[in-house]
Order: sequence, then structure tokens, then C-alpha cells
Amino acid sequence: MKNKTKISAAQVKELREKTGASVMECRNALTECGGDFEKAADYLKKRGSEKALKKAERKTSEGAVAAYIHSNKKVGAIVELLCETDFVARNSEFQSLAYDIAMHIAAMNPKYLSLEKVPEKDREEYEHIAREETALGEKPSEIIEKIVEGKIKKHFDEISLSTQPFIKNQDITIDDLVKEKISKLGENIRIGNFVRFEI
Repeated sequence: MKNKTKISAAQVKELREKTGASVMECRNALTECGGDFEKAADYLKKRGSEKALKKAERKTSEGAVAAYIHSNKKVGAIVELLCETDFVARNSEFQSLAYDIAMHIAAMNPKYLSLEKVPEKDREEYEHIAREETALGEKPSEIIEKIVEGKIKKHFDEISLSTQPFIKNQDITIDDLVKEKISKLGENIRIGNFVRFEI
């Protein structure tokens, strides 16, 4: 039998503000986790990722284009954010997400969308550099391979939009942010093209 922990409205409100999940989802998560705030937040994050995975195959033919121009008028970015329906595309939360991603692009200057989108030529060039750096020490070949793979992943994670820590909340990546909104808005959302300008 489940522990009947009393969940207050204040706890639900705090969890909702942190995660963006619905009131009902927050109450259920807190009940499920016996009132433990951190466990409930992790529970909701996991649920959000599961929902995003289920929706990932759904077609995204609607969306919005958002632009961000920095106050110095020397840096700007444009991003295409895609979703399933025009209804969600016009939603203020979706529009705000697109703007936040454009702002992030302007600030962090990502080169690629994700590790999977890195051209083979760029990957090979960096792999050559990483291999040369690693081969300087006397290490067994299987250790060298692991180190090279680790360096490649770290390098491209730092310059790929989806794996960069979000500028407004360093605890989550852009990918986590999009998954949160998928869970909240109930549609598949994905980042399309993006471009950054700097003078």
C-alpha cells in the first residue's frame, strides 16, 4: 500500500514552476515519490523524455521562425522551430521557446545541430587531431581508441546546439529544453535550420 503523504498546493506550485509540467502531473509525481521534491522532478524529467521519444516519429510540417538580435546590433540569429500543428505554432510558449533558442544560438555560436549532423569530413579532421594528441603518450591501442572517441564526443558536444547547456539554465541542455516542451505541449517539436550572424 502506498504511503499517503499529504501534498500541499505550495509543493505542487513549486514543482510546476521548476518543471513546467501540468498541476495534475506534478501532484501525481509528488504522490508517487512520497513528497520528495528532487525525486519528483527527476520522475517528471524521465516521463517527459519518454513522451518525447514516443512523439519523435510524428511529422512536423508546421512551426515558426524566430530571430534574436543582441542589443549591440552586432550579433544575431534566426532559427526554424518545427511542430505538428498550426495551433501549437501560434502558442505563446512555443514562440517563446523559438526565441530562447535563437538567443542561445546568438550567444553560444553552435556549429552543428547535433553529433549526428556533423559532416564526416569535419569528424575525420578532428579525429586526426585527437589521435595525434593522444598518440604522444605511450598507451595501449585500445586505450587510445577510447580516449580519441571521448575527445571527439566532448568536442562536438560543446559545439552542437542540442547538447549545449541552455544559457538561461545551465542544468539542462537544449535537447532537454525541447523535450520538456514536447511533454508540456503534447506535440513533436524539433529544431530545423539555424543561422548566426556576427559583425
